Amino acid sequence: PASGGPMRILSFLTDPPVVTAILVHLEFPHTPPPISPARGPPKGDFLLDQTPAFDPTEAETAPDFVFDQSLPDESDD
Repeated sequence: PASGGPMRILSFLTDPPVVTAILVHLEFPHTPPPISPARGPPKGDFLLDQTPAFDPTEAETAPDFVFDQSLPDESDD
């Protein structure tokens, strides 16, 4: 509202003929807008190249460093 105060809903209209009559009197649109046609599927313009940089079926090569996977001895504590 112009006063800047809070706005409350005091009542609302649910009878369609009454709502239509008021909208016609106020020269507002009284019929709903037409429904737009459905949008088509995406064109695929945004397809990204998702091929991996390496061949995932190729066997892995041995690392260039020594990697000890053995468990430490309990006596080393």
